[in-house]
Amino acid sequence: MTWNDFVYGLGDLLEATFTILPIAGNLPNILFTLIIAGGLVYWMNELRKYKKEAKESGGME
Repeated sequence: MTWNDFVYGLGDLLEATFTILPIAGNLPNILFTLIIAGGLVYWMNELRKYKKEAKESGGME
């Protein structure tokens, strides 16, 4: 197997996955948005907990 075989095989695989996108419609965009929004909410809650803990213990905020 040469590098050309690997690269062209990878290109063919990626090209085949692009045929799924029109079928999926807007669902990937919605999923990515929900995942990012959920991560943001989780991270903000963690920051709030750390800030509260630092304030109670007299540490740096």
